[in-house]
Amino acid sequence: MIAVIGAGAMGAALAMLHDRAGLRTALLGTRFDDAVIEACGSGRPHPALGISLPPSIDCRRHGRWGAVLQNTERVVIGVASEGLADVVGEVAGIARQHVVWALATKGWDSQTLRTPSQIVRSLAERVERVVVLAGPALAPELVAGAPTAMVCASDDLDVARDIANTLIAAGISAAVTDDIAGAEVAAAYKNVTAIAVGMCEGLSARLPESVYVHRFANARAAIFAHGLADMTKLAAVNGGRVETILGLAGAGDLFVTCLGGRNGNFGRLLGEGQTPGQARAAIGSTVEGVANTTAALALAERAGVELVAARAVDAVLSGRMAPEKAVAAALAGETA
Repeated sequence: MIAVIGAGAMGAALAMLHDRAGLRTALLGTRFDDAVIEACGSGRPHPALGISLPPSIDCRRHGRWGAVLQNTERVVIGVASEGLADVVGEVAGIARQHVVWALATKGWDSQTLRTPSQIVRSLAERVERVVVLAGPALAPELVAGAPTAMVCASDDLDVARDIANTLIAAGISAAVTDDIAGAEVAAAYKNVTAIAVGMCEGLSARLPESVYVHRFANARAAIFAHGLADMTKLAAVNGGRVETILGLAGAGDLFVTCLGGRNGNFGRLLGEGQTPGQARAAIGSTVEGVANTTAALALAERAGVELVAARAVDAVLSGRMAPEKAVAAALAGETA
């Protein structure tokens, strides 16, 4: 039995991949997922994905996890980073001690600055097998069967290969690495960079399209490069490797995040002139890059490194600079 926790788009997509690979799978909703679980369990389309889950997936509401967790060999976590500690604590009190933890959650804990794998190891006893799922993998494309390549990072490569083989059986290309630190830094910092890249696009929208037909492509590319350099520095001081940052987990995931999604759209709204509060309200859900920016700067200060993209985003979020000034500073390689 495979237990996938979190009924949002990514959690549901991961449940469908495990089911597609021929594994008995349950989708366990958090306390925020009751309406989604009810819809999926009754055969209605998933609200975020627009398709129905296979009836072979056992959809369970929060409070009805016990029987599944007591019999699962793999717990797959697909919740947002701010809810991870609560979920891990709850699962750890029910699941078997030697269960495999597969983490699709991305981002640092805003209070402790811990990564998802560090949160699991700190809250669950006798954790031996943790795998971080990374790389460019938008949930709608996963369920549609679009060509996708992911990374499974673990200090136990045999366990990483087991999960990679599940993805491969579901039609997803998958590589393995032992660089958990690099994969987790990349997964978090790509949200920060996507906000900065989005700000460039938003700034271009203020001007005639006939003049800026490519929507500040030059500026977006420069910010992308600075963000990738930031990511490399931050990974290095946390024990990560440059090849991870230049691969699927880093450059790949950063690229797909900049193409769209909540963080890029949030940045675009900032660039268009909305306040952070207005932009958050327009997005209507958690923009993880906001908390990731604060965490990244705290980690960078601790390590004595400078982060160009994070400083630009923070300057706008704090009101110290207008987006055009923050972007200009970032283009010059300066910290705002």
